[in-house]
Amino acid sequence: MGSWARSRGKFFLVGLASLTILLASRSQAQEANVNRSITLEEAVQTALQQNPALQTSKDDADAARARLKEVQSTWYPRFDFSQDFTRGNNPVYVFGTKLTQRQFTNADFALNFLNTPTPLDNFQTRFDGEWRVFDSGQTLFRQRGARRLVSASDYETEQARQDLILEVMRAYYGVLVLKENLKAAGGAVKTAEASEQRMEAMHKAGLLVDSDLLSAKVFVSQMKDRQIRAQNDLALGEMQLARQMGVALENPAEPMGALAEPAESGKTVQEWIQTALLERPGLRAAELQQTAMGDERKAAKAEFGPKIGLFGSTERDAMTLGGPSGTNWTAGARLDFNLFAGGAQKARLAEATANENKAKHDLEWFRSGVQMEVRKAYLDGQAAAQRAAAARDSAEQAKESLRIIQNRYDAGLTTITELLRAQTAQLDATTGYLAALQDWHVARAQLERAAGVLTPQSALITGAGKP
Repeated sequence: MGSWARSRGKFFLVGLASLTILLASRSQAQEANVNRSITLEEAVQTALQQNPALQTSKDDADAARARLKEVQSTWYPRFDFSQDFTRGNNPVYVFGTKLTQRQFTNADFALNFLNTPTPLDNFQTRFDGEWRVFDSGQTLFRQRGARRLVSASDYETEQARQDLILEVMRAYYGVLVLKENLKAAGGAVKTAEASEQRMEAMHKAGLLVDSDLLSAKVFVSQMKDRQIRAQNDLALGEMQLARQMGVALENPAEPMGALAEPAESGKTVQEWIQTALLERPGLRAAELQQTAMGDERKAAKAEFGPKIGLFGSTERDAMTLGGPSGTNWTAGARLDFNLFAGGAQKARLAEATANENKAKHDLEWFRSGVQMEVRKAYLDGQAAAQRAAAARDSAEQAKESLRIIQNRYDAGLTTITELLRAQTAQLDATTGYLAALQDWHVARAQLERAAGVLTPQSALITGAGKP
């Protein structure tokens, strides 16, 4: 009994230790997951694998491939199987069914039986087949159009990938800016609190009037309010990044590195436009859709032509399943040529022609829109670069100005209002420079996206955060 108790105690201690290790490892994994840092490249790859909105675009491409297979099936013959059961005493039904069952006898010629036959059962097993061998090119044109729509869906999926990459980059750099804003706001709060403490000491010593001390306290409250807003904005920005990446909103990742000035594109706007006209996936998709609408118009026109098909059937008729039966077959060819359908074919051709014209006009509008996007992104990038240069100089000047005014205030040569204004200006200049850097990075990404070359292999992504 004592040995069993000791063994049970050992098992209990081993189990408790295992449970403790498991909980600790899980806690460490969760902590590592919550605090994990990712590069821009990792964020993009995660989004391309997990973002649900991108998956819907892939589903559309799969649906287009299924429609192509449906159209291609028209080339093949069709076979159907049916099993019927009928019972009745209709004279014509009984007479014909007995013949097909190969069960007709001389007794069945009796007039009383012919006029009032007894009910008859029939189990009919039937195979039917048909094959359209010629339809004036209708299936051919529809297959060409469906194949082009499959390629268009693939281009639309690639366009959705590049759109997602842009949104991930926008959210990623937005979080970096918000982190720096929060850091700057925290520094401003510490500076303001230090100034407040120094002014309280001066006030107690009778070297500072009440209004200056109150102004310092108000300024501390303003900076704390700014810090709280920065914290809230950062939390929202992290959730936005998590959503674009397709991960849980309560488990955001932390972007690595800091914002730096991006390299120049090295291309003229005309070169970017030529690249966009050749590479933009959405534009290529629109071109294929316009051509597919032309194929659909040709298919509608082919409905006016003749159609030739083959058909055949074989059947087995018996009074009982597996009983004595009769079999027969039928085969033939058919020529169809519509003479009048109330104008339905003409209306379908008019609709297909209108859809083709609409696709052509949409393509022209889309092409001009692509050129507009490229020009806008190019100009936005140049403007952001100029703003960043000006904001960088402004931030340096504001920092130096604050240092000078702080010294002047300590020497009693300026007012508290000037000091507080200088501190606010220094914070605004810092955040303004960061915002300009973000706009610059986003504009460069928008330019590549407008040109259709914003892929995970882009130097904007693989080189992000590297010297």
